[in-house]
Amino acid sequence: MTGKDIDILHTWMQLPHVAPFWKLNVSRDRFACYLDRTLHAKNKRVFLVYVDDLPVAYLMAYSIFQDPIKDYYEAKSGDLGMHLLIGPREFLNKDDGLMLIRAMTAFLMKKYECGRIIGEPDVRNRIVIPILKRIGGERFGTITMPHKKAALIIGDRNRFYRYLMTKDVEFRKEPKLEEDTFWKAGAPCEKEPSN
Repeated sequence: MTGKDIDILHTWMQLPHVAPFWKLNVSRDRFACYLDRTLHAKNKRVFLVYVDDLPVAYLMAYSIFQDPIKDYYEAKSGDLGMHLLIGPREFLNKDDGLMLIRAMTAFLMKKYECGRIIGEPDVRNRIVIPILKRIGGERFGTITMPHKKAALIIGDRNRFYRYLMTKDVEFRKEPKLEEDTFWKAGAPCEKEPSN
């Protein structure tokens, strides 16, 4: 992780289309501490997403069973949590947003071989929620979390791959996810702990 990576993410957190949802429009030092904790959490992996060598998105995969989201729905073995943000505003539209979210979802499905991806975007997010539904995510109502009202979206692997087989999918240049940009230990997609 370089200072440049922190600067990119910190800048994105200040943007009007990001700040209300992530609530991390704080000082650079405070953000660097948050990011350091995230990078060293055993239940999370983070990635930068690039298009033509331009960083355009941030992706976090996390273990459902080590996160409060497990208390809001019937979690299953192999579920994987996902947080994402698209940084540059010009990429936050129905075409580029679709391309990015589709690529991030496919990346996580392939990398972690998870059966479902769980998302809880803020209910006010008028761009991400429709895209998640378009690629096969199902909305399972609204949940009230301590920090937000969220749409509970569950993306089933089979539905997602059926979506990829439709003629609705136009493959242009797909983004590249930089796994090596951030150091991380542990895999977030795990089996439910047996207690």
